[in-house]
Amino acid sequence: MLSVSGLRAVVMKTFGAGNAPQKPWFVESIRKLVNRGVIVVNITQCFKGTVEMHRYETGLQLLQAGVINGYDSTVEGMITKLMFLLGHGYSHNEIVRLMNTNIAGEITV
Repeated sequence: MLSVSGLRAVVMKTFGAGNAPQKPWFVESIRKLVNRGVIVVNITQCFKGTVEMHRYETGLQLLQAGVINGYDSTVEGMITKLMFLLGHGYSHNEIVRLMNTNIAGEITV
């Protein structure tokens, strides 16, 4: 699924503070996505809380692979934000920068 042509962004719903499987194949798959120019955002699947990618080794590996911290955003908020930014033709670097910026209340921490 992640090798689909034209893929521009992925929202990962991870455990707790932003942890995901630590298997080398998984982290390498994410790194390859990022290297292809795909925006990969990490949000928590928990009802309350925030992603803290520096807190645990698994989150840090994702951060080092180029995954963007989605903080406490909901999946709906993050997908809408990506649709807005991608639809308005922002450059890849500008989108990465804006993903860490609260635009309309989607990030509250």
